[in-house]
Parts: sequence; C-alpha cells; structure tokens
Amino acid sequence: MSTPIGEKIRNVREALGMGRQEFVDKTGIVKATLIGIEQGRQEPKAGVLIAIATTFPEYAAYLLTDETHVKQKHPEVDALAGELPKQKRAK
Repeated sequence: MSTPIGEKIRNVREALGMGRQEFVDKTGIVKATLIGIEQGRQEPKAGVLIAIATTFPEYAAYLLTDETHVKQKHPEVDALAGELPKQKRAK
C-alpha cells in the first residue's frame, strides 16, 4: 500500500529537520497549502511536487513512487545514446 502523498511530504520535511516555515521558505510553497497537504485535506498540485523535487531532488522518486533505489534516466540522453550505433555503422 502506498503512503499518502501528504504524509510523504511531511516525512521529507521532518527528515530534513525543518519546520514548516523553513520548508516553505526553501521551496516557495504557500504555508497554508503545505499544512492542507500534510493534513490530508488537499492533494498537491504538480507545481508543489516540482518545487519539492527541484529543491530536494534526492527525494523525488520517493515522493512519486515510494521507491528509494531508482535509477534515474534522461530521455534526451537515452535518445542520443541510441543514435550512436547508427552513426558508427554509417561511417
């Protein structure tokens, strides 16, 4: 069973040793919004998740998937890597 997203966000904040004010100061999230999310009264919009993941990228996979051992990939890099064998054959 997946952990509710508000609980995950609170877990991240507490793991960082931050109170709500410090967390909103660093992420730019509105404090009332953070409180509503952490208390399960509202779901976070994409902008909230992006702000947290941008500020604390080490928690991005956990927030979205519950996974902590995820290999991150970049689709543009993968596409370029896929082109290399074709370029080598063309020479």
